[in-house]
Amino acid sequence: MKKIILVVISLAATICLCACGKGDGGLFSKATPTPLPEVNPVDILTIEDVYAGVNYSYTPVLEGGSAVKDGNTLTATYRSDQIGQVDPVIVSVTQFNDTLTKQDVWYEYDNIRVKRPNAEMIPDLGEDAFLAFPTIHVFDRGCHIAITAGSGANDIQRTTLINFAKIAVAKFENIMPETGVEE
Repeated sequence: MKKIILVVISLAATICLCACGKGDGGLFSKATPTPLPEVNPVDILTIEDVYAGVNYSYTPVLEGGSAVKDGNTLTATYRSDQIGQVDPVIVSVTQFNDTLTKQDVWYEYDNIRVKRPNAEMIPDLGEDAFLAFPTIHVFDRGCHIAITAGSGANDIQRTTLINFAKIAVAKFENIMPETGVEE
């Protein structure tokens, strides 16, 4: 008799636990995927970063007051307070999502590099990075970061672009989880 009661209690407990798994966060329910954050270029390269990066030589302003979205790409344009005084700093982030896969983003990124035979590979920056004046491109965690700044195709512009990219990638990696690139 005790065995029958123990079996009935065990069966009841199992049914209760299984009933908790109907998608409401119970013991056997599947985890709801965390949506990926939308990475805004003004968060990975701030106006203060740009101001410091141009050695405080001019006061940058964010054109239009915010980044502009075009499909899966958000772009922020920092111009001098006096328009036309210097070249703008343009930061773009193209993200993968339900309609644009990480592989699609990679193909677009790689296609840009192929069209630039004089591109210089930049080691230790994201998963892959190259500089093709006047822009540095970084592929990381399924996203493409592009930063355009300066002119002249010289060591000063190269250093500025790499420094901007290092700041942007460090902040990007704090925003975009590495697990977010798993399919």
